[in-house]
Amino acid sequence: MANGKVYDDVEVHDMNDMHREKRSVKTGDEQNGAPVVWKALSVIIAMLAVVYDLSPIDAVPDTIPLFGWLDDVGFTVMAALNAYQQFAKDQNSMVVRLAKYVKWMMVAFIVLAGVAVGGLITAIIALVTR
Repeated sequence: MANGKVYDDVEVHDMNDMHREKRSVKTGDEQNGAPVVWKALSVIIAMLAVVYDLSPIDAVPDTIPLFGWLDDVGFTVMAALNAYQQFAKDQNSMVVRLAKYVKWMMVAFIVLAGVAVGGLITAIIALVTR
């Protein structure tokens, strides 16, 4: 142990060596993708997104210009990002982490859009029924 410190029976010469060792050793789960249950769920979500796209019943009606299609596109993109995230071999890669964050931003966008359109429809109904 020349000039180094021992952490968990591993000789480390500086903190960079310790971090490099942790990054280079990966467990099987990190390299083989997500568990099968999550992969199956992502396929089901993708199929539900396609059914939602084709369905005449929408959270935001397609007759409303632009907003009617945004919820369809949002669900489809979210389902595609989820499937990519679950089927990627290296779960710690930068692209998978980016897909995860974009997916959750899409979920937040869809929820906010639904609340905004719901509030708009409520306001219109309140004005018409006065």
